[in-house]
Amino acid sequence: MELYEDQFADEHDYPNQTETKKTLIIASTVRSGSHMLGHALHETGAFGFPLEYANTKNLNQWKKKFGTSDTAEVMQQLMHRRTSPNGVFGIKLHYCHLETLGGFSRVQSMFPNPHFVLLTRQDVMSQAVSLAVAKQTGAWISKQEKQKQPEYRFEDIDNGLRRILFENSSWKYTLSASGAKYMDLNFNDVKSNTANTILRIADMMHIEVDSRRIPTAPVTKKQSDTINKAWTEQFMREFNVNDELLRFNRESIFRRLKKRFL
Repeated sequence: MELYEDQFADEHDYPNQTETKKTLIIASTVRSGSHMLGHALHETGAFGFPLEYANTKNLNQWKKKFGTSDTAEVMQQLMHRRTSPNGVFGIKLHYCHLETLGGFSRVQSMFPNPHFVLLTRQDVMSQAVSLAVAKQTGAWISKQEKQKQPEYRFEDIDNGLRRILFENSSWKYTLSASGAKYMDLNFNDVKSNTANTILRIADMMHIEVDSRRIPTAPVTKKQSDTINKAWTEQFMREFNVNDELLRFNRESIFRRLKKRFL
């Protein structure tokens, strides 16, 4: 994944440092619309600037910028710089980022008064196709140019689908089992009713938002195109007609479950 260079610009820092009193954590999976939600929340000036700070490549760049090799110190520096005047810091975390930050308990202690938004997509198939395309092209957001044209590969979509379903379930389990403060949010709600989505998050966190600064529509561009539909249809055709593949998938799942739980 190419670095999202704009996130490192000092212009995104708030002019005055504010103590972080609450943290908004967008608990997400790849291609779930977290980039769109994070930018919409940033427009309000009430949720910090929720970005993917814990992504390994981004994190390494932040370490260079701050002159430290310590991940916790990076997060402290980011809270100093990116906490909005009302005391709220925002960050996007994919499930895999929990390990980078030292585990879920460490995340809860690292960020003051964390509130989680569990962001998922109802159409997981489209999400998996979007992931396959992004991994091949290197274009994860609308500002990035494609490094090469994507080619349909069944295994890319299959692996992505399994990863997304696993991480969605893992987030749900972790948030439920820990008693964390969280709310469920669907990608379609963010896209179709951005303003209401932001108000729901503000209500959960008990913070005030200036209604004049709430965007009524997504502030980022849509990336999907006709290739997504074509790949989805081809994947479903192959899956449904290949009995050997279905048998292998079932046996593979049973083997994994037996190895993990028995």
